[in-house]
Amino acid sequence: MTFPAVSARKEGYNVYCVVDASGNWSKLATDTSIARVTQAGAIPTDTFAIVAELMRTWNRPEGSRFAEILSDHVCPEYKCLMENYAKAQAVVKDGPETNLDKYQ
Repeated sequence: MTFPAVSARKEGYNVYCVVDASGNWSKLATDTSIARVTQAGAIPTDTFAIVAELMRTWNRPEGSRFAEILSDHVCPEYKCLMENYAKAQAVVKDGPETNLDKYQ
């Protein structure tokens, strides 16, 4: 990751380094690579951030399906966010599940 990123920066390109898509043999090597590309002006990022930026908005017909694929294959933690969002939408639409708001 480091050599092509630094070389591209020297040529004047804007560079994004997808850190989790590049193999490394140790955490120290990864941390050193990130420091070096950052020093050269490249922007370290990860697969999920790149995919989310490419999607631009989830508010379109294929957004939900794309989010499912993403959570199943790229970022399983995203499923929690999707479930929380769906629950919040249900509460707005149908009201709370409890009657706690009636107690004083």
